[in-house]
Amino acid sequence: MATEVKRARRSERADTRTGTKTRRVAPKVDDIFRLRMPSDVQLAPDGQRAAFVVADWVPDQTTPRTRVWLVDTAGGEPRQVTDGPRHDACPRWSPDSRTLAFISDRGDEGDDKQSQLYVVAAEGGDARRICRVPNGVGELAWSPDGTRIAFVADEGPEPSKDPIVGYGDRHRRLWTVRPESDTPVAVTPPDLTIWLYAWAPGSDRFAVFFAEKPGENGWYRGQLGVVAAEGGAVRQMGTLDRQAAALAWSPDGKRLTFVKGEWSDRPLVGGDLWSVTVGADADADGEPRNLTPGAEVSVSWAGWFPEGDRLLVVAHDRAWSQIGVLDAEGGAIHPLATEIVVGEAFWPQVSATPDRRHFAALRTDPETPPDLWLGELTAGHNGAREGISWRRLTRLNPIAEETMERYPTEVIRYAGADGWPIDAVLIMPREAKRGTPPPLVVLVHGGPSAANRAAWFGPREPQLYAAAGFAVLLPNFRGSLGRGVAFADAILGDMGGKDLEDVLCGVEHLVAAGRVDGDRVGIAGWSYGGFASAWAITQTTRFKAAMVGAGVTDFHSFHAECNIPDWDRRFIAADPYAEPEAYRARSAITFVERVTTPTLILHGEQDPCVPVNQAHAFYRALRERGVPAELVVYPREGHGVRERDHVRDMIGRLLAWWERWL
Repeated sequence: MATEVKRARRSERADTRTGTKTRRVAPKVDDIFRLRMPSDVQLAPDGQRAAFVVADWVPDQTTPRTRVWLVDTAGGEPRQVTDGPRHDACPRWSPDSRTLAFISDRGDEGDDKQSQLYVVAAEGGDARRICRVPNGVGELAWSPDGTRIAFVADEGPEPSKDPIVGYGDRHRRLWTVRPESDTPVAVTPPDLTIWLYAWAPGSDRFAVFFAEKPGENGWYRGQLGVVAAEGGAVRQMGTLDRQAAALAWSPDGKRLTFVKGEWSDRPLVGGDLWSVTVGADADADGEPRNLTPGAEVSVSWAGWFPEGDRLLVVAHDRAWSQIGVLDAEGGAIHPLATEIVVGEAFWPQVSATPDRRHFAALRTDPETPPDLWLGELTAGHNGAREGISWRRLTRLNPIAEETMERYPTEVIRYAGADGWPIDAVLIMPREAKRGTPPPLVVLVHGGPSAANRAAWFGPREPQLYAAAGFAVLLPNFRGSLGRGVAFADAILGDMGGKDLEDVLCGVEHLVAAGRVDGDRVGIAGWSYGGFASAWAITQTTRFKAAMVGAGVTDFHSFHAECNIPDWDRRFIAADPYAEPEAYRARSAITFVERVTTPTLILHGEQDPCVPVNQAHAFYRALRERGVPAELVVYPREGHGVRERDHVRDMIGRLLAWWERWL
């Protein structure tokens, strides 16, 4: 049975502030460019202010501009505190909550648009640049004692573009600088890449997730280590068999927790929470221990309570997020809040005060755009457990929230392959055309380690499709985060196998229930979703139209040209040279003679992750087979479409494609 969680309000409703009725208007593509979208929430240690980044579109720029904003947690209007012409980002509070560090590419004093390190007083005023680093800086963090700011920076000169030599991969080095100085100090050697790091409570060392290989591909083989804050060799702690993130030290500096999982993309975090004792040397390090074995959620963030006996945790939980408390020795997570959506799309998380009693986070639901909320732990009484009291801090898009139509959204569960329960987000149009059930578009998420969430889609494709009369299914097939490690791992070595069956089971579930027209079903996706779309139309004739966005169609050529060749090795679970048949068996191009489905292919010209040759090869094969196909390549774009005109063109083409074929 499909379970309805929360339906959108009717198209005409009472405004909660004025009591007057507001007429809703169907979303349009250009509404995207009128939104202010928040990210990277950082609560000050004293809990009095929260900093965050706002992205908006301005007329003279082709991509969104970002700036840092502040809001007082006691109440009041949020305010912009930086004014860079392009991108200000990564706000980080000093331990005394008086100073905010951030990065900006404002190009002061002849700089060449590299992001540099700045500080500004929390009360406002002019920003001051701390230092200039030739390759720019990223991923800031203050030391707990407030004497230094750490950052990472690419090592070595920018690779030659004429001629292009090899892949031009560079290491990323960890540095520190004192706020009153302009001279950074290197912490790690130049021949290692630091992907993540965390200051120890004593400000004397770092935990790092590092790789010996330069470039994006090294992340797939990263390891945990410790390095002295004044610099030196990185001491590796054991051997990791998969990726780690969300590093967090215990208050006494003796233990380190981290989230571990097999993830397809670097921004993704979700898996089991592990703990390891960190000694003075390798002989004193403990063995990592899983604190959440068998958990049916995917932990994504953890922070220690000051007593050191438990942790506040955030997790992917089916199509939602979960916030809970975990004993430091492990066991079951005690939920404090469920069926909510918090944090970034790829990384549910909160930003908490040191005592963990207060935390700020982005929150959203099908009816509400992402905004900042303040959570406060509430004490349990008469045997009741702790809970969370929430208060909204911002309202960044009031016009869209009050006037933009939103279409009925549900979280459903159905039986997938082998009877495994599969969760999905379903969005329905208000009225079906022709007096029949509506046509269906299945949107397959990327990764495959991502997850669809019961969030506000606004004027993005799902709501635009619903406005045009299409139902939209967003399934969390096996391989998705949110159901535990075993569920996420079930796709390894089986891409396009049981996960495709999970998707098809969702279609048949809706058809059998009479909710959609089984003769008018399309499939679309980007990245892994693009692979899934291309693969699906070689395996079944269920879909009457398809869109392949930045999708892998030939794994051999993908491995040869992409910047992440360890991705396919790990997810196909084979070596392309020793086991070429495994690569052919999972490539849509191998079975292209079966395809009859009209296919729209979209791709970024400069995509380093899925090179554009994947699009050209599949398009050529379809056309030579006489299959209706259209290829659109967007210049200057990478593994996504960001420029205003390209976003407008892409969504317009998609809507026209579904109208034509469904």
